[in-house]
Amino acid sequence: MIDNSPLAEFARRKEKAAKAATLETFETVADHSARFDLESISSPFSDALLDGPFFQSPAPSADVPAISLVFVQSRDGNTEADDPSSLGGGATDKHVIYEGLSRISADAVMAGAKTARGNMLFSVWHPSLVSLRQSLGKPRHPAQIVISGSGELSIEEGMLFNVPDVPVVIVSAGEAAERLTRRTSARSWITVIDTGERLDLRRAAERMRGESGLQRISAIGGRATATSLMDAGLVTDLYLTTSPVDAGTPHTPMYCGTRRVERDLVVRKQSAGGIVFEHLLLHA
Repeated sequence: MIDNSPLAEFARRKEKAAKAATLETFETVADHSARFDLESISSPFSDALLDGPFFQSPAPSADVPAISLVFVQSRDGNTEADDPSSLGGGATDKHVIYEGLSRISADAVMAGAKTARGNMLFSVWHPSLVSLRQSLGKPRHPAQIVISGSGELSIEEGMLFNVPDVPVVIVSAGEAAERLTRRTSARSWITVIDTGERLDLRRAAERMRGESGLQRISAIGGRATATSLMDAGLVTDLYLTTSPVDAGTPHTPMYCGTRRVERDLVVRKQSAGGIVFEHLLLHA
């Protein structure tokens, strides 16, 4: 019997698109991975595309999860666009990195309210990478984390909030968190974390590690959420793809704060078409 649920239909579309995509290969132009304490994720499929394994920081023994940040930017540094594909990151970035390797071992995917709007669920879709995730003993879909200061979320209509098999954590504060708690009371798979009078992502991260057992989170934006995570010193790994074209909404860099964030390059890889992928370790 064919499963015609919204999630099953969504998954079939995503898997079909991933399988049909023409994936460009990358060549390593700088590799400093041996200098750092890293874990590698490797498979014949992904290694052939990225010229070697994908790296990540070990899950910390501290009281917060390891949080990676995944972004694509245009050549002129913009990260926002009505159509994200217009930024020029390419099919390998989308299907292998963004919706693949960066989530392979993640317990959850984190997004801001704007990124999470509509009928969406953040997971791994290419069959080769689904198999790789399953080989690590991970659930089919990571838990979903949504950051919302206002509390204006499509709880009743949004697919992300209506799949009982996929846990959801909503991070909010004050009256907005109280309203969300009331709205989600009949959905046992949704947890609302109230961080107090203001939105405090470090406090939220501590609770997600301690109460929900989340050890590894892949954060995907938007840039306000990315900036808050970086300002809180919560980001360990940055996976940044830079396209060879000028595009996107002007003056929308990934980080819009004022702190100096130190970066160490792990690897830099480039496609024949000029797309550059970098893995950087961040230090507050």
